[in-house]
Amino acid sequence: MVNNTEEEQIETLKRWWSDYGKSIILGAIVGLAGIFGWRYYQNHQVETRAAGAEEFAYISEQLSSKGAESFGEVIEFIERNQGNNYGELAALLLAKAAVDAQDLNLAVQQLKLALDGSKDAAISDTIRLRLARVLIAQEDFDGAQSYLNAVSNDAFLAERSEIQGDLYLAQADPSEAKAAYQAALEAGGLNDNPGLQLKLDNLAIGTELSSEAG
Repeated sequence: MVNNTEEEQIETLKRWWSDYGKSIILGAIVGLAGIFGWRYYQNHQVETRAAGAEEFAYISEQLSSKGAESFGEVIEFIERNQGNNYGELAALLLAKAAVDAQDLNLAVQQLKLALDGSKDAAISDTIRLRLARVLIAQEDFDGAQSYLNAVSNDAFLAERSEIQGDLYLAQADPSEAKAAYQAALEAGGLNDNPGLQLKLDNLAIGTELSSEAG
């Protein structure tokens, strides 16, 4: 009976994950990417070459107005500017746009490129968290775990724990997911993040349904 209850709970959570889980993760990526891009811009000294600044402004506008139609042009800009702040920031902006367009392979590629060029530990950890989210959506669970393991800044404990919970849930491990979400909650993860409470609530509902079925 216990095994049946656990199996029913896992099936309930799998259905919830299939319907809502990936949308929540990708929504978080898109929502945070704009904030992160601006912080990245604020905290990095951008080179002052007029031509480079004008071209970066142009490709940023192209991404904003044309979306996927501009990806090829933006990629060319990034290739020409590898190793400078314009190229790194453009890679982050392209990763956000790629998530919007559901091109997760391109998003991973650009996030890795930005990570390779980052010289700031906190920004590197933020990129690793974004990578973990996208890789969970791609069901590359080992890859996602490797990036989560590399996050060392305590300032990201709440977000890291929440993403760890997403990873466990995607792998149909509700008990570990709940523990990770609780850790995120205790680390202050509910601040401006109602999605965390939603995840905990859905885990509780899944447990109740399984108990009633048992």
